[in-house]
Amino acid sequence: MRYFVKSHLRLILHILMVLCVVGILGSVFVLFSDSQEYAKGDATYQQLRLLGESPDPSTDQASTLLQTADEASSEEKKDQQINGVDFISLERINPDVVGWLAAEGTEIDYPVVRGKDNDFYLRHLFTGERNKLGSIFMDYRNHNDFSDKNTIMYGHNMKDGSMFASLTKYKDQRYYDSFPTMLFCAPAGNYLIELFAGNVVDGNYESVRFDFKDDYDFQSYVDSLKKKSTFESNTIVKADDRIITLCTCSYEFDNARYALYGKLTPIWNQ
Repeated sequence: MRYFVKSHLRLILHILMVLCVVGILGSVFVLFSDSQEYAKGDATYQQLRLLGESPDPSTDQASTLLQTADEASSEEKKDQQINGVDFISLERINPDVVGWLAAEGTEIDYPVVRGKDNDFYLRHLFTGERNKLGSIFMDYRNHNDFSDKNTIMYGHNMKDGSMFASLTKYKDQRYYDSFPTMLFCAPAGNYLIELFAGNVVDGNYESVRFDFKDDYDFQSYVDSLKKKSTFESNTIVKADDRIITLCTCSYEFDNARYALYGKLTPIWNQ
C-alpha cells in the first residue's frame, strides 16, 4: 500500500512538472510572438514616417512600401507636401488615410485611418497586415473632413509604449504642463490640438458624444469634461469650436478607457 501511494505521488509530481514546463514554454512562445509582432509593426510605421526621404530600406516590406509610394508623380507629391505630409503616397498604400497625428515628447507619430467599422483597424496595420499594434483610426461615424463638433480617434495602449500608450500619462498634471498640444495634419490643412481635458470613462457604454442639440448643449458637455479632468488647463473652448477626442485602454476597472480632449484649431488651409 505504501509503495502504491509513493508511486501515485511520483506520478502526480511528474505530471505537475510536465504541466509547469509546458506552461513556461507556452509563456515564452507568447512573449516571443508578441515581441515579433511589436517589432514588425514598429518597423512598418517607421518606414511610413520615412516616405519621401529616400531611405535605404532594410526589409522587403520597407522596399514594397517605398516602391508603392514612389509611383506618385513628383508634381503630385509637391502639391501634397505643402502640409508636411506626402498624402499622395500614403493614399496609394491605403486610401482610408485621413491624416497624420504627431505629439512632441511621445511615441505618437502615426498616420490616421477611417474604416468601414471600428473593428478592422484594431488588429490591422496601416498597410492592411494583421498585427496586434493595429492602427490609429477615426470613428467610422465621423466625417473625414473634420466637420463634426467632436471627432473621435482610437489607438491601443501597447506595453512597449507605442500607439496611444502615452495618453494615460496625461493623468499627471506635470505631464500635461510639459506637452499641452499636438499636431494633426490632413490633406486639406493642418490643425493645432490644444488639449483641455482628460478623464477615465467606462467603455461599456457610449460615454463620448458625437451629436449635440445646440451650442448650449455642446458648451455644457465641454464644461463637464473640464470639471472631471485629471489635469487643469487654461485652454478656452467656445460653442463654435470643434474638438477631438483621443481614446485608449486604461486599467482602473474592467473595460476602462482614458479619453483625452483637445480643441481643433486650423493653422493653415488650402
